[in-house]
Amino acid sequence: MAKKFICNGMLGKLCKLMRICGFDTAYTNRGIAILLEAKKEDRIVLTRNTRLRSKKMVFFVGESKPVEQLEDIITEYDLRDEIAPFSRCIACNNRLRSIEKNSVKDKIPFFTYKQFTEFAICPNCQRIYWKGSHYKNMIKSIAHLLSDGRQ
Repeated sequence: MAKKFICNGMLGKLCKLMRICGFDTAYTNRGIAILLEAKKEDRIVLTRNTRLRSKKMVFFVGESKPVEQLEDIITEYDLRDEIAPFSRCIACNNRLRSIEKNSVKDKIPFFTYKQFTEFAICPNCQRIYWKGSHYKNMIKSIAHLLSDGRQ
């Protein structure tokens, strides 16, 4: 069963990177209540809060740079083969679905519509994704984590 995570308020950038890698990662800034939420949803807590360090199902994030934090988590939980770039919405964590190009014509800039052929949509927040310059930049930031050269 795939591992699920929850980041606290201090780890917003890490949460985004986890989602970019395709990991089910919730986000909360509810302090100690994160433990109850994690238990209820069977999630591993990712935190820099030293008061939570010794709690069960908590991974204390020691590094300060988000990419290094991500590397530590991937190593700790042996997740390298589970990385699925851009399979989750970075805004709300839902799985993305492919969508026909014609369906997004009036929802994206004209230039984008003309330049790209593959699109995905979040069924929850309706955010639309494509493999433009943001995609390429994000892939560069995690490329060393991709064991099979996916891009």
